[in-house]
Amino acid sequence: MRLGLDRLWLALALVLPALASLIAPLPAVDLAYQVRAGASILAAGQIPVVDTFTFTVAGASWVDQQWLAQVVLAAGHALGGWELLAVLRALLVAFAFGCVAGAAIARGASARAAAILSLAAFVVAAPALALRPQLLGIALFGSLLWIVAVRGRHPRLLVLAPVVVALWANVHGSVFLGPVLLGYAWLDDLVRGRPARPALLALVAGTAATLVNPFGAGVWWYAAGIGADPEITARVTEWQRTSPLTVPGLLFYASAAGAAAVAWRGRASLRRPDWLWLATLFVIGAWTERGLAWWPLGVAPLVAAALVTSGGPARVPRAANRFNTVVAAVLAAAIVLALPWWRPAHPLTGRAGLLTYAPSGLALALREQAGPGSRVFAPQPWASWLEWAVPDAVYYMDSRFELFPPQVWRDYDAIAQGRPGAQEALDRWAVDWLVVTAGEPGPVGWIEVYADTDGAIFLRATP
Repeated sequence: MRLGLDRLWLALALVLPALASLIAPLPAVDLAYQVRAGASILAAGQIPVVDTFTFTVAGASWVDQQWLAQVVLAAGHALGGWELLAVLRALLVAFAFGCVAGAAIARGASARAAAILSLAAFVVAAPALALRPQLLGIALFGSLLWIVAVRGRHPRLLVLAPVVVALWANVHGSVFLGPVLLGYAWLDDLVRGRPARPALLALVAGTAATLVNPFGAGVWWYAAGIGADPEITARVTEWQRTSPLTVPGLLFYASAAGAAAVAWRGRASLRRPDWLWLATLFVIGAWTERGLAWWPLGVAPLVAAALVTSGGPARVPRAANRFNTVVAAVLAAAIVLALPWWRPAHPLTGRAGLLTYAPSGLALALREQAGPGSRVFAPQPWASWLEWAVPDAVYYMDSRFELFPPQVWRDYDAIAQGRPGAQEALDRWAVDWLVVTAGEPGPVGWIEVYADTDGAIFLRATP
């Protein structure tokens, strides 16, 4: 069997991102508590409305807008553990960038150009592709991007747009990008003199579909509130302005310069809505590092259209040959070898090296010694993992930054950094167990009950 070069390029666009995703570990910092929350939803048959994971804000209202993503993650974990979730990430990444390549082809790019644009988009977006609800949102964004790109030839596919947006509204707060993308499609059809009614109907229905969720319009307030929360923007790097001095920022601004140059050169094929779409994605990416996820996917089809006008690669049939088939076979073998089931087994993480931010020894020790209802202070990046691994305990805080008021953060800083007032904060919150990173001393009068290369656990001494 022989494989054509065009198909090989498209295979590269799918397989290379999937392979990279399989090789990279899964960060548990935003994943583990999502799995626990999803398991709770499946067990109880209802979405949580108040916090039960922490003791600092226990009973506080929790807008669990990401509930559907949590159910998907929990179901995947129940079926195949962390290993299956690693494969799920690879599939989501491959799907998203496959949609990008498909959208680029729909805008006139050759298979090779589309694959190269898709792979370049993957490189820029890679820092944002951890397995968490946002990745499901990225996959839905990719599918909507493809639907919009092919609407000229297949206008009936626009009826799927509201369905995609409705799913998105229950997965991630980035759902506002759905109506923005559909609005771009409608304006583009108007300006180009094409029938605009299908896109307008999709825009109206898609905007209404954002309300098809248990919280209604609350998902819009949820998304806006996180981006405007001063505690989040001050503490979380990815919610701060995108700096060219970081690797993600450097990739973003370099890609923006390249995209602008190609778009200007091929400006004959672009209209005002294209420039507006380009500017919108750039502003979102520059406003916060979290916005970098959307820029490379959304801009690739536009660059594809500009490349065709500016004399970029044309569609040239490529002959099939055995070398292409061999390359495809090597890629398939690499995917098989990268599957997590070949790694040594581990009791908590499934496979050795599969998770990061997951100190397993500390979790096992805490599980053995901390009783139900024990109050545990742990470094915030580890709290999500411990909430999943030791669910009987309750924790000082976790990755849901929007839940915690300033006083909780001030006390967290005092305890975590050993500042004056740390012991008073521990007493104020009646902390029973203290988990610290390796090399950090415990408070005076606390008993060290476990230590390993990751950190140590201290127990409050009984008076």
